[in-house]
Amino acid sequence: MTRRVLYGGLAALGLALYLWPALAAPVVRWSDSELDLDWARRGAGISSPVVSPHHPPKPGYILFLRGAIALGPAQTEARRVVVIQSLLLWLSIGVTALLGGRRVGARWGVALYVVLVLFLRLRDSSSAVMSEALTAALLLPIAAVLLDPPRRAVTAILLGLAIAALFLVRPNAGAAAILLAVVSLWMSGGRRRIVPLLIGFAVLWIPFWAATSVPGDPFRGMAPAFISGSVDYSWTPGHEHPEPEPPPFVQVRTAFEAWKATLGERGVDRSRQLAWRGLHGPLGTDFYDARWSPAYARMAMLSRVVAPLLTLAALAALLAAPTHGDPSVAKALGLLLFALLVAQSLFLGALPRLALPFLPALFLFGVVAFTGLESASPRVGTAALFALLVAAVAWQRQVLDWEWGLIETAGVRITQTIPRGALPRQAPATLHIRIAPPLMPSNAGLEVLGPGGQRLFASSGDTSREAPVVTMALPPGLLDANRRGPVALELLATGNYDPTHYLLFPVIPPPWATAAAREGSREISPASGVGSGSLDWWAHPGAE
Repeated sequence: MTRRVLYGGLAALGLALYLWPALAAPVVRWSDSELDLDWARRGAGISSPVVSPHHPPKPGYILFLRGAIALGPAQTEARRVVVIQSLLLWLSIGVTALLGGRRVGARWGVALYVVLVLFLRLRDSSSAVMSEALTAALLLPIAAVLLDPPRRAVTAILLGLAIAALFLVRPNAGAAAILLAVVSLWMSGGRRRIVPLLIGFAVLWIPFWAATSVPGDPFRGMAPAFISGSVDYSWTPGHEHPEPEPPPFVQVRTAFEAWKATLGERGVDRSRQLAWRGLHGPLGTDFYDARWSPAYARMAMLSRVVAPLLTLAALAALLAAPTHGDPSVAKALGLLLFALLVAQSLFLGALPRLALPFLPALFLFGVVAFTGLESASPRVGTAALFALLVAAVAWQRQVLDWEWGLIETAGVRITQTIPRGALPRQAPATLHIRIAPPLMPSNAGLEVLGPGGQRLFASSGDTSREAPVVTMALPPGLLDANRRGPVALELLATGNYDPTHYLLFPVIPPPWATAAAREGSREISPASGVGSGSLDWWAHPGAE
């Protein structure tokens, strides 16, 4: 009886945590959201093709939106979508925790439920009219089923149908799930069930995919994503007078050439941003403005600080798990999933929201793998692996950055303290800071001042650069001062700012770096709700 009360209480608290923002927080609607809602109202993109150069239509999600729109008046359609997404996501977490608990024990099922419910980046995704929440809600129970895959042909067909539905909501997630399902069946001795699985997948997938195909674009509007994945820090600023969209194959060739140029570079700048391209997706954090509730904002801040540590802990457990016995399937699926996340981050752009729907499944596999470590020795090994992963991430801390800090007006001053000994010991030396305008050309300028007001960098009048960083040579006097103690650099916003011309910068969250401070504000970016953190800066010997 006591256990049932506990379970019921946890379920009720989780439901309340998900419904409170769904009903009270602002609904997040991006330009992509407006496209999806418009297609859903017209019934386009479900069984007929639509052309969209930057936002690929997803038949399953458009169908979901169409159903949600039909349930009530137009004035509340977006809020209705958010509430339904929140309920489905909470229900998915509960079902997954129940399935996981049956496999590894009730207490671990409860722990998994608590971790997933308090992973507030996932909750926040349900407040946006975007496909992340529904994708996670479908993928989580599928991942739980794959830990004990179907034994009969009929259930394998049903699993294939479920994965096809996921594919139609989010193709990258569906493709990952079908690969994970094949590996799970192969490892579990169910190889004869692979064909029924693929039949079930094809029965649902082929008709919709064929009906929505766009002639001349086999990439289904994904070509711009290849461009994002191929450039430094995925920085693809817009232009006030954009050129006509190149054909898809031209964009793919452009991305290929950009990758060749990147791999041909040398030095710390290349290795640093390659690490960012591969790991920022699973370890970085996307933007969510939680200022609608100070209490929720504090919880969201704590959850976001802890989130990369959970990912690293899951990865450590997966690496340490044995390659035989019950944990072996969870180990293989978890490591394969993480490899797919890194590949996605490299080739489709390192956007944290693209990786977000996969992380709960990674946590599930990590918990199951950890429960298979039955003696103290492998658990000590897991702790050692976790410490090594944390140290590696601290070394490449840019992979953790949050999106986005914003300088919205001229006159803003941000001071970044550089710890003692963090700069090269002697000239020539170069410093980089990631900050840039999202729209080109721009007169939103910037100066970087050293101790005593020495100017280290100043953007020229009409800024047309498309690099996501500012770069400056460091004078010998500054390097000498840093050998003796910390030094402070000041960023001063200059030029002309307006609602479409401003500067964006990523923020390294605490406690990974020395925090920056904004003059006259307790927050480093009050315009975007980022409270504290460091600028993403790095220095190296030699000229640029």
